[in-house]
Amino acid sequence: MILSYPDLVEAWQKKRIRFDPDISIEQMGLSSIDLRLGFRYSRFKSSAVSYILKPGAEGFDPADIYDTKDLNSTEDARLIIKPGELTLAFTYEKLFVPSNLAAAVQGKSTMARLGLAVHITAPHIHPHFGSWLTLELYNYGKCEIELKPGSDTICQIIYYRLSSQVPLHLGRRIGTYADQKTPIPRGSSKTRK
Repeated sequence: MILSYPDLVEAWQKKRIRFDPDISIEQMGLSSIDLRLGFRYSRFKSSAVSYILKPGAEGFDPADIYDTKDLNSTEDARLIIKPGELTLAFTYEKLFVPSNLAAAVQGKSTMARLGLAVHITAPHIHPHFGSWLTLELYNYGKCEIELKPGSDTICQIIYYRLSSQVPLHLGRRIGTYADQKTPIPRGSSKTRK
């Protein structure tokens, strides 16, 4: 069952769903919560063109083919995504999913109409997840897209009530990408999302 506006507001006000920094009531939708674009992003190194990626190979580490950068958190910070370009970027807010919920990240129609895909194939967020979300931004359009980190809403989170709670020890043992520091954490090929 998807949580609707009254349930989302109640869960947020009672700190069952949490964000850091906290969201505002204006980010609440009828059945989702908007999140903003963060300041940290990763892109393929120019030398990655010569690579053959083998994600199932022993020792494969995708961090070696990406450059990770931080935009300054000033008023003039901008992230520009060129046509045909893949950029992995964090959300501005960290989110913390409780044991009785799962979530999904979805793009916003405003961005899709410009040609921007916000996630490629990984929308699911497990219970006990606590970190920034990595967004797989791909520009399918014909124009560059300029985004303002810290203020542009880039995605929406939809919460689902689970049939039963997931114990914390299980969430810690099986869950992945918690407290990641870059959009491409070292050894990420051995983890699940």
